[in-house]
Amino acid sequence: MKSNIDYLLSIESKGIKLGLERTKSLLRACNNPQLHLPVIQVAGTNGKGSTAAMIANIVKVSGLKSGLFTSPHLVNLNERIRINGKSISNNSINQFIDKYKNDIKSIDSSFFEVITAIAFWYFNSKKVDIAIMETGLGGRLDSVTCCNPILSVITSISMDHMEILGDSINKIAKEKAGIIKKNVPCVMEHNDCDEIFEERAKSLNSKIFYVNSSTYNNFSPSLKGKCHYQNAQLAQLAIETINDTRIHPKHIRSGIESVIWYGRNQILSRNPFVVFDVAHNEAGVTSFLDYFNSIKHNGKKTLIISLQKRKNIIRCIENIKASFDHIVCTETNNIRTMGINDLSEMFNSECEVYTNADNAIKNTLKNINNIDSLGIIGTHHLGGSVKSNFNISFNSI
Repeated sequence: MKSNIDYLLSIESKGIKLGLERTKSLLRACNNPQLHLPVIQVAGTNGKGSTAAMIANIVKVSGLKSGLFTSPHLVNLNERIRINGKSISNNSINQFIDKYKNDIKSIDSSFFEVITAIAFWYFNSKKVDIAIMETGLGGRLDSVTCCNPILSVITSISMDHMEILGDSINKIAKEKAGIIKKNVPCVMEHNDCDEIFEERAKSLNSKIFYVNSSTYNNFSPSLKGKCHYQNAQLAQLAIETINDTRIHPKHIRSGIESVIWYGRNQILSRNPFVVFDVAHNEAGVTSFLDYFNSIKHNGKKTLIISLQKRKNIIRCIENIKASFDHIVCTETNNIRTMGINDLSEMFNSECEVYTNADNAIKNTLKNINNIDSLGIIGTHHLGGSVKSNFNISFNSI
């Protein structure tokens, strides 16, 4: 008999369904838990997960109960829903599915719609003080947008998911701007699409607060890389904007400097130096390369890369080749993985190929020395292979 977890994973094959009506219908069946939660909604192209994790950790170290909803997961879907860093239990997921399975079927809800509803339901039932909800895709039509947030946060905007969100940065920005709600403040960085966000905010009587980098630059984030200074600035401004008197400046510093967030320039080993990053678009890969190249490397530099279909990093290829001595292309066991033939063609087949990510990592580790360096990048779905080869867990943060 199929378990509730298996059932939930099985409906993932239905793919992405844009629109809010199915989510609203499922939430109504659950007595609209999202309406009883103080939510900070985070959207953007890159950095939204890291920014959300920093905000959640600030709330946690202040002594409050923080809920954190992110996507996708690295190994277990439970990782998407956390309270004070601890993943939701299978028992809680089972409880939800047992109670609302008939509604899920009759509404024909997608995987993401169900997991979002579980997050709202779980956070409400556990009475979290603040729920930090990462938008899955875009914003305007994303399931998370069914909430009534106390604050909207928008991270960096760049080209990704063009087949769904649009083929220009302006079209993508309009989708992200969809999370801005009436009379709800928004925090973000200045970008090339400021006018789009300003127009949306003005029409809804919402105020945008922009990061001032000359003011917000006095922390040392535990997450590595220049991009995480920008994420830390957003997290700080977000907390200052909600003006919760229970959260003090010392909590902001402590939360940013102690946050754990896996798969973001995550150092897995020092000798040899091994770093794992889920960078999967041009902006993300460029950010990873900036970090990797900022470190002194004495030995051979190897990259293992796997991508999902439709991901395009063509403009990064020459920089990747310039940064590494050897490139290994591989596939994950996810149905949307890019085949190694297509991936290796990006590098003009000047790479080693493995059809299995476990073997790619295992064999590469056998063939490098302690002074060498290894980067593992491209998709969250490498998480299982990283876990098995380095004997680590992603369950608690």
